[in-house]
Amino acid sequence: MKTVVIKVGGSLFDLPDLSARLSRLLDEFEHAHPLLICGGGDAANLVRSWDQTFDLSEETAHWLAIQSLILNDRLLCELLPDARIVSSRAEATEVWKEHKIPVLCSYTYLKQTSEAQIAPLPTSWDVTSDSIAAWVTLTWPAEELVLLKSVELLRENSLTELAQVGLVDLHFPSFSESLPKLRWCNLRCKDEPAQLTTVIKGKSFHIRNATGPA
Repeated sequence: MKTVVIKVGGSLFDLPDLSARLSRLLDEFEHAHPLLICGGGDAANLVRSWDQTFDLSEETAHWLAIQSLILNDRLLCELLPDARIVSSRAEATEVWKEHKIPVLCSYTYLKQTSEAQIAPLPTSWDVTSDSIAAWVTLTWPAEELVLLKSVELLRENSLTELAQVGLVDLHFPSFSESLPKLRWCNLRCKDEPAQLTTVIKGKSFHIRNATGPA
């Protein structure tokens, strides 16, 4: 069964019905193993403010921001009763066997896989949970990455252009030739059900029409 990395954008953590929206989306992955990764949102923004105030080193700010994701990991497990925090493939496998949903602790996983045969992530604000989710997709490895966002995908735009307008982080486009499949979902949309849009399939960049309900 394929593994699908699903990154829950930090901007979504102010949605009162986030648990219901996520549950409906996860129902569409009944024939896959979903692996959830939390974005930073307000938690990471607090570290940004510390950096501006105290002029932290890039490495210090980078790892503090990644550690801040743990707050959202724990919150997500409260919102989804079947979710469990994991830090490795072995732990995720055990959670899947119990028909539960693993939420990956990005901080622990990145520390454990620092010697992976894939270029390490830069320690800068150019790297956010978008790039972390892409890196996890490649090192796990998983067959697909799904980005859950608060906005619709801008059609006819490259990943570089999406990064320039802040829809993904600045480092994310460097993964465009490596990701096996990338899909995008505006989980905040008013229409139900939300739609998944294919961004990358194989080695080429393109945007297709919505591929179905999620």
